[in-house]
Order: sequence, then structure tokens, then C-alpha cells
Amino acid sequence: MELAIHQDDVNILLQEKNQLKEAELEKYRVAGQVAQTCLQYILELIKDSYHLNKTPQPYTCQELCILGDSYLKTALENVFKNGAVRERGIAMPVTIELNDIVTGFSPELDDSSNFVFQAGDIVTISLGAHIDGYTANVAHTVVIYPAGNDKPAGPLLGAKADAICAAHIATETVVALLGTVLSPEKLPKSLNTNKVVTGSIIRDLVDSIAKSYNCVVVPGSKIRRVRRFLAGQAEGIVAERDFKGVVWSEANQEESLLNRSSHSQELILSDNKSKIVKNSNGAIPTDEFVVLAGEVYNVDIKMAPLGEFNEVGLVTLETIDEFTGANHKKDAFNTKSTIFIRDIIIKHALKLKTSRQLLGKVDKQSVYPFKLSHMSENFPLNIKETDQKSLQTQISAITKDVKANRLGLSELNNRHLLKQKPIQAARFIPLESILMTNNESGSMGVDLDKPVLPGLELSLPKLGISSLKLKSLLKKSKAIPVARESTTVILIEDGVIAGGKAEVLRLTGGSKNFQPSWVHSNHSLGGSYLQAIAELDSLTKDKKFGIKIRECQPFKVQEKVTMQLD
Repeated sequence: MELAIHQDDVNILLQEKNQLKEAELEKYRVAGQVAQTCLQYILELIKDSYHLNKTPQPYTCQELCILGDSYLKTALENVFKNGAVRERGIAMPVTIELNDIVTGFSPELDDSSNFVFQAGDIVTISLGAHIDGYTANVAHTVVIYPAGNDKPAGPLLGAKADAICAAHIATETVVALLGTVLSPEKLPKSLNTNKVVTGSIIRDLVDSIAKSYNCVVVPGSKIRRVRRFLAGQAEGIVAERDFKGVVWSEANQEESLLNRSSHSQELILSDNKSKIVKNSNGAIPTDEFVVLAGEVYNVDIKMAPLGEFNEVGLVTLETIDEFTGANHKKDAFNTKSTIFIRDIIIKHALKLKTSRQLLGKVDKQSVYPFKLSHMSENFPLNIKETDQKSLQTQISAITKDVKANRLGLSELNNRHLLKQKPIQAARFIPLESILMTNNESGSMGVDLDKPVLPGLELSLPKLGISSLKLKSLLKKSKAIPVARESTTVILIEDGVIAGGKAEVLRLTGGSKNFQPSWVHSNHSLGGSYLQAIAELDSLTKDKKFGIKIRECQPFKVQEKVTMQLD
């Protein structure tokens, strides 16, 4: 079903409003600066708390999330004060991905679990900001070293280090590859690209880097075009017209797994050609697209290492909730989803007063995800406040509002007015368990709790394994850590900025602002794309004849806070 929108309005939203001009570039740039500053602020909190022991107790995930969201909200309120923009806000709440957690974990203040980090953990901080719908998202993985010194005694070793190396190198390589769109003559000849950058080339490069470090690109990773109000925040809920991007799913691992198993070829469905036909609206992802100058891309790559496993297997995602693993797993990680999206298509007359009040607050927000704490009148926290008693008063007020909002949350969920952003964790399922399963329903079972892009509902098309059947195998799975890097880049054409030449504007991320953690991998780059990757790397370092990449710099972080929850 499609919305009844006139084609002229569609063209204005998807085409005219996405033409890069100086005004739009300024909004992108400021959103990137705000996101960069907030990420730097959270990393400083982690450093002070876990590495330098400057706080009485380590910050919990709840504290880091509310402090980060408050900082992000306050910083956004301090830009474009002259009324030049209609709205500005949080595009993605601060989430903390710890070890095998992939996305969506952002505990509320009333969560009693009090999650903290341990030495050797890898932690990914992800967040996003938008100004008038022009969005800048970022994610960065850091290592929690033993406390007591700013500089660790040695690098992180092992499988986690492999994943961090692969994610960092893949991200930097893709950014450089996108930059060659502005100067096609600089594309490495070894890529045989006919002077264009396509989705298939991007996928092959990333897969090659993952293979070199004995890693797998985790399902849900993507390199996608970003447009106004379309930055992937509602993927799996709303089908985006004219989608453009490379998306990784379990199906991308299937061919490699089949080649490594001596018995799997006998189980391939002969009548399942697993062909996906692109529809007229272009909502189904396909690698057959060309990257063009003047576009904005979000590079979001997650890597999972295979070094800890001696068997062949599949890396997939498990949706976590308060019931997950309660019956068949010991020490299971159980928690509630806290991030929600308003489905603006759904309308319903609500019965409860608390539900109507909550919906009224939600509808005043934008189309981006939110948390119940964001709906509090006491949000954001005044993080400049140094009085501990005053901070606790603010915390208590927001916690009280969160509990009140939960009363109206159930009806909004039941009437499908709100959709939960799932908390997902990476899991390794042995191939033997997959091949030995009895899939009587064939490919018809779809897991509705796991939102996916159109055309990607079937997890393993050649084997006919549905997503619902794959979900039943998770009880035989093992946790696998994930490293993630996400950055947003703009490919600015020559002449867009007065007196400016073509350049890559990196809104978020970048080695200048966020150096990768000190790790050491026993693996090194190899494969048929080694020369191309080396050439792309040299282009980013050649200031005279290379690719010009300009990074948005964060604002100066002055606010410090010492706060602990009761």
C-alpha cells in the first residue's frame, strides 16, 4: 500500500530538497559537529571513569546514555538560534553496544540492571543528530583497558582485535573509494570499474578486507545513501522509495558456507533460484547502482571475528528482550527495548488519558527515534550543574516521568502507533546445526520481530531456510563479539561552495578526531584487492594529487560532570 501523495510533492521531497547547496551543506556540517562533539564527550567520560578512576564508581550504561542524550540535546539547542531552521534534534539516541550487542541497547534510568564494563571489553558508542532533517550519524568502537593509567601496558590481542582492525580499515577504504567519484581518473586501475563506483565494487572490497582478517561482515551492515529525513532510522518499518545502498544479510554468507561444506550441495533447493527483481519504486536493495557526486552516504560496517571458532558457521542476529533465554540459557542477557519510532501512517482513537498525553508529546517530535526519557519536561539534564543534590533531583524527576509514560506506552504499542527498535546481538550458529534442521514450512516463515528491508526476508534462500526457522536454531548458538564503525560523508561537487573545489566532507568519524584503539592482529591484508586498497590509502595521504577529505571538527568540550545514580 502506498501513501496518497501527489507526484509533485514526492519530487520536491526526494529531489529538490536533496540538492546540495550552501544552506543544506551548512546544516549537514553543524549536525556533524554536534555529533562529533557528543561522541568525544562520552569517550572522555569513559576515559575518566574507567581508565583514570576519577569517579567514585564507574559510569553505568544508563548514566552514559542520559548524559550523552542530554549533551546532544543541549548542543543542538545552541545552534541556529536565529530561527533559520524549523527543527533540530536527536536523530539516534546514544546507544552502547557492548561486545556481542550489535544495536539498540540504550537502557532507561529506571532499569535496575546497572550495566558496567570490564577490562578487555570492546564498546561501541553510536548516536546521531539532525538539523531540518539533514542527518549525521556516527559510531566508534573503543577498548576498555585495565584501570590506573591513561596509556595501556599493551595492545588488545585476539579475535576482538581482528574485528576492530577489519572494521577500521574497511571504513577508511570505503570513504576513499567514495571520494574517487569526484575524480574518476584516480580510481585504481586494478578495480576495472570503467571509471564508476558501483555497489558491487563496494561489497567486494569490504568482503575482501573481512576475509583477510578472518572476519564476517555482520548482517545489518550497510553503506547507503542518506537523504533529508531518510537516514535509515525506520528501516524495516517504512519502505523507502528509490533506496540506494549495499546491505549485508545472512544470504551473503550462504555461498561461502556451501563451498566449505561437503554435504550442503545435496540440500540446495533446485527450484529456488533466489532471484530478487527490483520493483518499480526501487525499495528493494540491489548492488546495481552507481555512486554519484552530490550525494550523501552513511558507511556503517560491523565486523565479527571467527578466530574463536574451530568450525564453519553462520553469523546472524538475535533479538533481545526481557524474556530472551529465560528457559534455555544460563546468565542470559535480558533487557527491554527502550527506543521507539512513531508510525505516522497509523491512526487510532485511544482510550487511556496517559496514552493520549504520551502520543501528543511524541507527535511534537520528528520522525526520528526517541526514548521515554526524551518526553520528560525535565529533559535534558543540566550537565553544567556541579551540585550533586541538584543532579539527583533532576534524575529523580526524569525517572518519575519515565514510569508515568510507561502507563500509556502499552496501548500505543498494541495499536501499532509505535514500533520498538529491537536490541540485537550477534550469534554464531554452526553450519552442521543448520544443515541438520528440518524446515517443513520451507521459506514461508518470516520473523516479524526482526525488521528487514524488502526483499531480504528469506535468510538462506538456496537452502530454503526461513528467518523464523533460523530463529529456532539460536538456542544452539554462541555469542560473538562485534566491532563497528559508522561515518557520514558528503561528496561535494566542484562549484557548490563559492570558490570551493570538489571535496569529500566527512561529517563524523575519522582518524584525526577518533584514533582507533591500540590493538594488534596476527592477520594482515591480502587477496586480489590488496593493490587497490593500498592505492586508495595512498590517495588519502597525498595532499597535492590525492583525494581531498575534510573532517568536521568537534566543538571544545568544557562541561565536566561527576554524577552517580542512587
